[in-house]
Amino acid sequence: MVETANGKLRGTISGGVASFKGISYGQSTGGRNRFLPPKPVEPWAGVREAIELGHPCVQTNEDFAVWLDPMPESEDCLALNVWAPEHAGPNSKLPVMVWLHGGGYVFGSGGAPLYDCSILADTGNVVAVSINHRLQAFGFTDLSAVGDDYAFSGNAALLDIVAALQWVRANIEAFGGDPNNVTLFGQSGGGAKIATLMGMPVAADLFHRAIVQSGSVFRYRGRAEAEAMTNRMFSVLGIARNDISALQSVSSDVLLRCGNQIMSEASGTGHPALKYAPVVDGEILPEEPWRAGAPDLAKHIPLLLGCNLDETIIYQSGETQDDAAIAKAVVSATTVYTPDEKRAAELIPVYRRALPELSGVELVVRISTDLGFWKGAVHHAEMQSKAGASVYMYRCDWKTPCFDGLWAPHSVELPFIMGHKTYGSAWDGKDTEAARDAADPNNLRFGLGDRMLAAWVNFARTGNPSLPDLNWPKYSVKARSTMIFDTRTRVVDDPEKDFRLLVSSI
Repeated sequence: MVETANGKLRGTISGGVASFKGISYGQSTGGRNRFLPPKPVEPWAGVREAIELGHPCVQTNEDFAVWLDPMPESEDCLALNVWAPEHAGPNSKLPVMVWLHGGGYVFGSGGAPLYDCSILADTGNVVAVSINHRLQAFGFTDLSAVGDDYAFSGNAALLDIVAALQWVRANIEAFGGDPNNVTLFGQSGGGAKIATLMGMPVAADLFHRAIVQSGSVFRYRGRAEAEAMTNRMFSVLGIARNDISALQSVSSDVLLRCGNQIMSEASGTGHPALKYAPVVDGEILPEEPWRAGAPDLAKHIPLLLGCNLDETIIYQSGETQDDAAIAKAVVSATTVYTPDEKRAAELIPVYRRALPELSGVELVVRISTDLGFWKGAVHHAEMQSKAGASVYMYRCDWKTPCFDGLWAPHSVELPFIMGHKTYGSAWDGKDTEAARDAADPNNLRFGLGDRMLAAWVNFARTGNPSLPDLNWPKYSVKARSTMIFDTRTRVVDDPEKDFRLLVSSI
């Protein structure tokens, strides 16, 4: 039993961990609350059960079960989960680690089985939190033209996260956490949300450290693009422009399908493909963070960040040999932005000369990963390091049995940092427990996972991920020290320098 600012909650204890699930940190975002900033929960009398996950936001997600929240989707999705060591109490002052899920800005949930933080809480002796929030059209539709009430609707999803962090600040002490030692950690879209929060005044002082995994993605929309998406939405739905009442009456399924259509419409149809992302609105997000330097709000925040060696293998199919086809495949696989195809083609002979043994698919994966993930991570590290903050860079090279056992794909590090030694099938469906056992009969991956989890936790606890047997130097633009996580973990200064310089110009 825990007493929060709104009322009492009853959770469960299992394996030495107390878990409290489906805690509402805001009211339902459906109906008349749709597109508005999150509204606080009303206090309650008595005791509320916190034993079942909350609802994920309405979304389209056809992933493997390990990534799928088992709960039904709903606009009543402002919910979070807390895991704490059983022994923790109001005076424990344990580090707090708040997980932001991936899925870009359009799908995902903190309730996915792989995001269960009970092992992390137990092994790391921390209080862990995962969050659900609005996504896609529900969280990123700019209706500022309608009136002041909707001035920040284009960033409603980010305001949800801020509300969750305010809940953490007000309540986490009761669960054993230290509200003055909160680390955000997130992967892919979750990492991108953290990078954005680091430039948002309303999020200032709500977190103290940041871990960005494969998420140094600086994709933002100006007012013009956001307005174009909104106008297209009214057109697709057949609703008069700015008729907010009609828009709030549309069913969630219809609105979801509308958002999917807007994102999938290709150039040449008269409607350019558009993507949901935060809006630079001048107040909630005053300017594009990280373009020219670290945001002033973020300059004191220690940052741990990096990516995996073969992120984009998940977007590949079939062999590609012809250079023109390789260039097109590189552009297609660089999902976080669209590089110029001609410039991408110029990279191919340089990579071929340096890595003549690579096949066409391997070239596509290497170049698109460097452009889509590594380039952003390096820029992110440079900006934060130049601002004077402590920065720690990593790359995960561990190859899992999926995709013929040749790759370290997007998300491969997630089971490690969550402490999951078993998790079923993921990626291409061939990465099973049996396949992992056969590929790694000595269980070296478990030692790697233990080391990564311990480093992440120590960073949350102290701001430094180094361990007694793992000296992790800070990143600087001079040395560019990078921790390479594999069965043999090591530090490499400025890995692949020539490629770094090359992709930075694209």
